[in-house]
Amino acid sequence: MERRTLLQLLMTMGAGVGIPASTVDALHAGLGRITDHAAENSVSDWEQIAWDYAQGVWTEPPGSRFADLAGDIRNLEQALTHAQAPAEHTTLLRVYAQLAAFIALELAETSSARACWRSWRAARSAADASGDRELSVWIRAEEATQSFYLRRLGPAADTLIEEAVHLADGRPCLGLTEALKTRSRILAEAGQVASAREVLDDFRGVYERLPASVTDDPISVWGLPLDSAQYAEAFVLTKLGDGKSAMPMLEQALASCPREKAGGRANIGLIQAWGLVQDHDVTEGLGRALDLATSLPTTTARRKIMREVVAALPERARTLPAARDLHALTTGDRPV
Repeated sequence: MERRTLLQLLMTMGAGVGIPASTVDALHAGLGRITDHAAENSVSDWEQIAWDYAQGVWTEPPGSRFADLAGDIRNLEQALTHAQAPAEHTTLLRVYAQLAAFIALELAETSSARACWRSWRAARSAADASGDRELSVWIRAEEATQSFYLRRLGPAADTLIEEAVHLADGRPCLGLTEALKTRSRILAEAGQVASAREVLDDFRGVYERLPASVTDDPISVWGLPLDSAQYAEAFVLTKLGDGKSAMPMLEQALASCPREKAGGRANIGLIQAWGLVQDHDVTEGLGRALDLATSLPTTTARRKIMREVVAALPERARTLPAARDLHALTTGDRPV
């Protein structure tokens, strides 16, 4: 078995393909027999694995982590099966919920939406069983955000947001800000201007009460730094046609957003392009949007903003080559 694993590993290395972490684990599977120490991951090892994944959600290419996550989830299921102590079982369930959420985010970018929703369902179930209420709030809020981006049919997004807000029960947490952010976008898209602005006020109020461990984290999925909060607010304001208020926020967000978050920086730039088009600077806005859209893979979030840029174009501009090219990049999305 180890020989076959080694041969597979060498063949993969020779092909220049990324090596799944689970393959490396299999390569070292015999170490426990040699050292008389268990080779399986401890509970703290699993917590560190989840933390390591959390650092790359916004910085690594979409789809690049699927094989690693699938292998780790498979191994984590075995660990859960053999966990004896209640505290150990609870912690592993929490880790499982995080990994299931991370793979749902991967599936949203690389596979069918139905596969994405099934993984979110597993994440919700594991988080609820773990008793970690803040994690349950965050998972529902993130699934609602994906539902918004993917134009999921029916009331799914609204229901998830309602559940997240109910579970948060007024306590400031990352998931509550995500839920309010998405609710404000849904209201703005429905043309409910006053309600969207009211929810934005709620979003700001919760953000101001978040712990420093959240607001000072510039990279991981568990952080909401100021640039991300500014981007979230500017999205809604631009949708409401208030680009004048959004533009200064976007400039500040772009100045402080880490270079490692290339996708986030591109999204900020696309909102700026959207505002330029709204302000009738079609040539500059459309050109900037197309440059940004073709510089990185088209994610669900970027596709949503690109659709908004196209929708904001005056009728006479929609036949321009740049407009047709930008529109072509949005057609990979589909209602689900």
